[in-house]
Amino acid sequence: MKLLIQHRHDHNEISGVLTYINYLIPEFQNQGIDVQQVSTKQNSILTWVKLIFWADIVHMNSNNLLFALICKLLGKKIIIKYHYSFYQSAHVRYESMSFLKRLKIEVKSSLPKPNYPWKWKLYTAVKWVRLATRLSTAFLANQHIACSDFLGKACNFSWKVNTLYNPIKVQSQYPIKKLVDISKPYTFVFMGRLAHDKGVDILLKAAKILHEQEKKFQLLIIGNGAQAQDLKQLAEKLDILSVVTFLGQLSHQEGLLKVKDALALIAPSRWQDPAPYVVLEASSVQTCSIVSQMGGLPEVAGHHSLFFENENAVELANCMSYCLENPQEIITRGWQSSQYVMEKFSPASAANEFLSICSQCS
Repeated sequence: MKLLIQHRHDHNEISGVLTYINYLIPEFQNQGIDVQQVSTKQNSILTWVKLIFWADIVHMNSNNLLFALICKLLGKKIIIKYHYSFYQSAHVRYESMSFLKRLKIEVKSSLPKPNYPWKWKLYTAVKWVRLATRLSTAFLANQHIACSDFLGKACNFSWKVNTLYNPIKVQSQYPIKKLVDISKPYTFVFMGRLAHDKGVDILLKAAKILHEQEKKFQLLIIGNGAQAQDLKQLAEKLDILSVVTFLGQLSHQEGLLKVKDALALIAPSRWQDPAPYVVLEASSVQTCSIVSQMGGLPEVAGHHSLFFENENAVELANCMSYCLENPQEIITRGWQSSQYVMEKFSPASAANEFLSICSQCS
């Protein structure tokens, strides 16, 4: 079989989608499958056509309508994977509903307020075109997959959406992490974009609560983003700069070493995060996670992690306090999380599940 994998990124870009693809390709090749990649951002349309013509099955990872139309014109089967929320209206708040009801809410939520300037009123048309593009691309696909059960349900489609978890490799030969292996004072880590939807401000408020309780800990913030300066100012205002360090953007390997040395990773997202790779990466180095109960976070983190209500800084502080008071249990939870990820998110398992879905296209 000849498989073409489409994405919308630069080939050297840091992206969860590319991480997913790069884990799968060696597994496919090990099973004798010819695999090619195409970037609809980097490659020319002529290259698209040549590669689509070459392929037996096309695996799309973005809603590129033109690319999907070319696939159908050339008689190719499409398996599309959804990595992000399909609807803007479900970005923060999700509830189960019919496809038509979700469409009505999506259109209604895109309407501008009466006092908005004209450029924002005109932007509504852009939102509708993008929604129509996503829907048209979805209608052209033969099989649909999502990176978590949550995201599959959140699509609200009348057709089936299979779950294909983003894979990650866990080194089984890693020695079991011990309490003496981690940083002192005990450290918590956030790693990701510094943006409002990531909820780092909630984490800083939780750190303030612990600091007032005279707990001994350190909090590392890894990453850059639009909110970086605001978050530094908030940390200064909360008078917690003695326990909070902003490390900025680190290389992937450097960031992972910080996560490995930590007592726990914290993912305080306030949006419906479908399946964040950072939680899987924490589990892969035997580090327990504390996550908000949003989107696919609890599903990816597994039951060995700790959970708190979205935007509840007090609950998050309680989880962090529990970690500080029970470090050996948290180390054990980290190891259990690594076993959970090894069993459920292995690249070999993901490749086999994908090939099973391919067989349904024939």
